[in-house]
Amino acid sequence: MVWMGPGAAMHVRGTYSAMAVHALNGLIGSVDQPGGPLATAKIPVKKIPKYKKYQDELAKKHSKKKKIDQRGYKEFPAMKKKPGKGVVTNNVANAILKEDPYEIKVAIGYMNNFVFSGTGAERWEKAMEKIPFFAHITTNAAEMTQYADIVLPSTITMFEKLGYVKTKATRYATATLVQPVVKPMWDVKADETEIPWLLSKKLKERGFSNLYDFFKKEFKDPETGKEPKNGLEFTEYNLKIQTAPLWDGKKDVKGDKINGWKEFRKRGMWNSSPYKYKKRWGKFKTKTKKFEFYSETLKKALSEHAEKHKTTIDDILETCKYEARGKHAFIPHYESPYRWGNEQEYPFTFIDYKSKLNREGRSQNTTWYYEFKKMDIGDKSWDDVLQINPADAAKLGIKDGDKLKITSVVSSIVTKAKLWEGIRPGTVAKCYGQGHWAYGRLASDYQNLEPRGGNNNQLMPDDYDRLSGSTVRNGGFTGVKIEKI
Repeated sequence: MVWMGPGAAMHVRGTYSAMAVHALNGLIGSVDQPGGPLATAKIPVKKIPKYKKYQDELAKKHSKKKKIDQRGYKEFPAMKKKPGKGVVTNNVANAILKEDPYEIKVAIGYMNNFVFSGTGAERWEKAMEKIPFFAHITTNAAEMTQYADIVLPSTITMFEKLGYVKTKATRYATATLVQPVVKPMWDVKADETEIPWLLSKKLKERGFSNLYDFFKKEFKDPETGKEPKNGLEFTEYNLKIQTAPLWDGKKDVKGDKINGWKEFRKRGMWNSSPYKYKKRWGKFKTKTKKFEFYSETLKKALSEHAEKHKTTIDDILETCKYEARGKHAFIPHYESPYRWGNEQEYPFTFIDYKSKLNREGRSQNTTWYYEFKKMDIGDKSWDDVLQINPADAAKLGIKDGDKLKITSVVSSIVTKAKLWEGIRPGTVAKCYGQGHWAYGRLASDYQNLEPRGGNNNQLMPDDYDRLSGSTVRNGGFTGVKIEKI
């Protein structure tokens, strides 16, 4: 089996790398063969109840308007089964700044810190400054919180929240309940249930009862039929509705037999029966219903997108920064790396890598993160460093520990030099994670809103694999220049 991680696809021309990876499974004969890609069982949970009958005419009309991330624009096919159905979240900052398609006047954010975590991070700072009213739902203050007019403290998933998560491995699937183990010490609310419930009550007080009516009438306890009276009951009934097939015994869902909600809470998880081997062989969700080397599926989607914008497929490909033209667009092929910054002015290729300790970038306010950074070969504990080959450093007169200014086509950061022979000459590398200016007393000088180290996302331009909408995160070729200061 050939496996594809995000690094292969999340660069400017990543769609064709992804196609090549999948095609390799076909070329070596591992598709629908023993030892090839293995499917897993499904988790038969329900979606939330339908809300259409609770929408007024304005809601029905406006919900069909363009999305704020510009998906479906000529330069953003953002395909997910169809053009314009994917997401281009990091592009929202550009849309806000250009007021295209809208001027955003009110926004609510949760589970996000785009001001730090989005490539082209300085765009997000400018975008957030532009929004007149912003509410941030968060477990702890971060860079994005500094732009909030109202901060709404949220429950911590691991200890205080009620919900569920899906996991899949080998031929099995599991639904695990996330259950509160402590009573919250502070006034915190669940981001996806309690806060919407409270908003619905306030809207009702002002004469807009649609959302409240939807929550009350459609989220009844599936065991007792009772309507929720508060946010906590709404949270539980919502969870019971979604997970009901796993515990209500109405249908054999091919897994653990659980006798009611009480037993499900006690067990804490549901395990599937093993996926029936070969059950999905030959059932491809492609236009031809077959494994495609020449992708009729992509051809159809690109044709639809081109027709929508009254142009040709080749013009779409050029707009989206791909090299393919004609029939090459529908087959796996080599596309040369897209590089930001010419090599004369920005001679070094910048490598952004992730630490074993990063935990998606949420560990930087802990002492152990800094103490054990040396676990990443070539890195240094208690510091933020740029790894550079000694031969390159000698040419620039740089010694270990020297303070450096690193500049790309979009911004500059300051860090220290770490000479290391493990770095290929002509490239420099820096671990992602540091550079927070508002993330707690360890991650930053929070009192003065000063960063600790440099944020790689300030150097890396915002760009996308535009056919999928993926942010260029793992394979961007960013050129940088280095100055000793």
